[in-house]
Amino acid sequence: MTLGDYRRAAGLSQAQLAEKAGIKVGTIQKLESGERSIGKSQVDTVLPLAKALGVTVEQLVEAEE
Repeated sequence: MTLGDYRRAAGLSQAQLAEKAGIKVGTIQKLESGERSIGKSQVDTVLPLAKALGVTVEQLVEAEE
């Protein structure tokens, strides 16, 4: 599953996920489009996303591979 898959499974829009994780919606857009790499993102981006989606950091990073 990709970040977008996890987000949709959680029933969240990009804006809702951004608010819940406390990050910019543009960051989520870049991560979902592949413009930015989840595996190369800083912990202060990946950890809040994982928590907001109820998944592990490993699941998010592996989703990109």
